Amino acid sequence: MTPQTNTGGVGPNPGRAKKRPIGVRGAAVRLAVAAVVLVTTLAVVLVSWDSRRAGTDIAESRDQLRTQAGTIVADVFSVDAGRWQQDRARARALVADDFVDSYGAQLDRPPTDGTSSVTWRPEVVGIVAVDAAEGEALLRVAVTVRPAAGPATTVRRTVLARFARSDDTWLLAAADVIG
Repeated sequence: MTPQTNTGGVGPNPGRAKKRPIGVRGAAVRLAVAAVVLVTTLAVVLVSWDSRRAGTDIAESRDQLRTQAGTIVADVFSVDAGRWQQDRARARALVADDFVDSYGAQLDRPPTDGTSSVTWRPEVVGIVAVDAAEGEALLRVAVTVRPAAGPATTVRRTVLARFARSDDTWLLAAADVIG
């Protein structure tokens, strides 16, 4: 048996070279290269998909926090003297354990003497940072204090609020009036 050689265009089909059959070693190398290319492609696709999914999750978290942050802060800090126990019960349902540890005593008392109500109204909500488990928002709120007698007064406050996620619900974990 004579091995096939490349004749370079001499023979019955000028311009076409004869090729040797692929050996076992050559086939193994080609299969290994194909396997590496396939595994690399799958890895890139999976990483890209996971990254896109994580980006979508963070975007959803940001939108939810932006929508809920102002209402949560308003519901936690607003109180009416006539129904303060119900207001405080609602507030306790909207706060995380961190908040209860730091400010829990405030959630067990009525508004100060001579105050009919305190109403927090969010005006602007900006998201500072957010991920799937926690987030921070900067809020501009109008705080209206109605005394039992006399006119109400409204002041504007800037609040940096930290939130923790519990299932699909954001809970207030801390709040600092910064301005």
